Amino acid sequence: MPSGIFARTTAKERRVKKAIRGGKKSRLGPSRVHKVRPLYAGLAKLVRPEELPAVDVAERTFGDGLRVISERLPGASSVATGLWVNAGSQDEAKSKAGIAHFIEHMVFKGTAGKSMREIMRSIESRGGVLNAFTTKEHTSYYTWSRTTELDHAVEILFELAARPMFTDRDIEREKSVVIEEINGLDDEPDELVFDLFEKELFGEHPLARPIIGTACSVGSLTRGDLLRFHSRHYRSREITLVASGAHQHEALFAAIERSYMHLNEGIARRLPKQSTRRGRTNGESDIHRFGGQQAHIILGRRAPGARSRDHMALNALVTLLGVGMGSRLNLRLREELGLAYDATAFYSPFETEGTIGIYVATAIENRARAIREMRQIVRGLFSRPISQVELARTKDQLIGGVLLSLEAVTNRMMRMGQNELYFHSYVPVEEELEKIARLTLEDIHRVSDTFFKDESKLSLVSVLPHPEEGAKKHS
Repeated sequence: MPSGIFARTTAKERRVKKAIRGGKKSRLGPSRVHKVRPLYAGLAKLVRPEELPAVDVAERTFGDGLRVISERLPGASSVATGLWVNAGSQDEAKSKAGIAHFIEHMVFKGTAGKSMREIMRSIESRGGVLNAFTTKEHTSYYTWSRTTELDHAVEILFELAARPMFTDRDIEREKSVVIEEINGLDDEPDELVFDLFEKELFGEHPLARPIIGTACSVGSLTRGDLLRFHSRHYRSREITLVASGAHQHEALFAAIERSYMHLNEGIARRLPKQSTRRGRTNGESDIHRFGGQQAHIILGRRAPGARSRDHMALNALVTLLGVGMGSRLNLRLREELGLAYDATAFYSPFETEGTIGIYVATAIENRARAIREMRQIVRGLFSRPISQVELARTKDQLIGGVLLSLEAVTNRMMRMGQNELYFHSYVPVEEELEKIARLTLEDIHRVSDTFFKDESKLSLVSVLPHPEEGAKKHS
């Protein structure tokens, strides 16, 4: 038997497993403490030891592929628990666009074991939070609760993921709700412009499609469609459960043993055939909408994903370019020129690719000037190269953002879930901070050259008020 297998399993836990799982074998790795190692000298100058408390982490892989990562945090008084499904809108067939998000809605309508009202009250009636979200790559169901409610939290997460009813009546009712949500995008041009931008960059690839789908695709969904997508993707090997907080590891594992038997066993997924065609790497696209008085503008391009060696350098670049009040973009467009209230830079990585750019919302009459200034700020990366002082300030900003976010167990849980899906492991926070501390001017200049120097590769996308709106306004 390999070293470490069942090293931490008690006799009581083995009896529970045998009774509940019918003797089915699971694989339990030993708990381990992620102690703060001697810090890289550059990081030690930026972070005090007490800002990085040691955490106790236990990882477990059950025999049918379910992954569990448990992080005990000294000083916490609650626990955040998340069930992450490795399926999102990019896993959909084009004709079924929006089905992953629709299923996320539907599981709350009732399961084989609980009614809708019982689901809604299961955590909230005890003072906790129960919620979910869908991205282009995964779906997450999560709770934040008192540690005494850990059993309830785990039970409800597996109930939602494994036992939805998908009744025809609920499906038809929820279609109307989601279609109203889709129609509401016209009232949110700041979101619409990002959907248009990704459509422009990714073309026929599923990453180009909005997570929510279209009124047509959602309106055509059937119970059979939901059951097929659910059975294909909501399987043990495609699910990770993570928890961060004041709980005990063995209490979490025992709660999972009692709750996860309804999951289908993991098998290879059969993904729909996807187009590999990508969109344009330059050009301009506009969309007009009725209502509003602002132009929402993005200037950007495709970028590598979270697994890229340039991931941290790109985060640093967009931070100093346009994140926060002291960024170049904000100082110029808002403070000096008064052209915009919303002006920011972004880097949005998926697993293997992503997007990078700058976004501005401004009055329609200022659109042309705002675009000129956006392009000038990009050129300024080379006419006024980033300095060592700017880089040092950006490192402080990034490190502070990471450390402050980890004060909340919900943020720690989110970080663990994403790292497991992208990197298939628990990533200690000091590893992330060390990557920030090791950044050099050469790293920043390299990614600046690669992604912004050739302006012909930048796409410009705008969402604008319809011309008739302007005519009505001035009539």
